Amino acid sequence: MSPSRFLASVKIHPNLVTLVGLLATLMVPVETLRQNWIPAGLWLLGAGFFDVLDGSLARNAGLQGPFGAFWDSTLDRVSEAFVFGGFLLYYGRHQDFSNLLLAFGVCILSLLVSYTRARAEGLGISCEVGILPRPGRVVLLALGLMSGLLSLALWTVGTLSLVTVIQRVHRVWSQT
Repeated sequence: MSPSRFLASVKIHPNLVTLVGLLATLMVPVETLRQNWIPAGLWLLGAGFFDVLDGSLARNAGLQGPFGAFWDSTLDRVSEAFVFGGFLLYYGRHQDFSNLLLAFGVCILSLLVSYTRARAEGLGISCEVGILPRPGRVVLLALGLMSGLLSLALWTVGTLSLVTVIQRVHRVWSQT
C-alpha cells in the first residue's frame, strides 16, 4: 500500500501533511547554521517528500479543492523562505557577503518561478513549463547541502530558475 493510500485510509488530511512538511523544513536552517550538511540536505529531501505526498493524498482521498491548493502553494513558499533564510543566516554569520547576495538573488528567482506560474494560472493560462520547477530546486539544493557545495548549488538553481522564469514569461506573452 502506498503512503498516500495508507494515510487516506486512516483519514489523515492532506493539509496536515502539508503543515508537517513545513515543520520539517524548519530543521534545514537549523542544521545549515550548525554546518551539519548531510542532515540539512536530508531534512530538505524529507520535507520535499511531504510536498509530493500531500498532493497524492489529496487525489487518493478525493480531497482536492481550492483551499488545499492555496494552502499547499502558500506553505511551499514559506518553506522556500526558511531554506533560503538558512543560507542567508549562514553566510551572514561567516561574513561571506558575495554568497549572501547570491543566496538572496536565488531566493528571489526561486519565488519568481512559482509566482509566474500562479499569476499565469490566475489569468487562465496553463504555465507548467520550464526546466526547474520546485521539485528540481529542492533536489539540487539538498544535494548541494549534503555535499557541502552550497555555492555551486545556488549558482545552478539560480541560473536554471532564471531560465524557467524566462520560459514562463515567454509562455504567457505568447498566449496573450
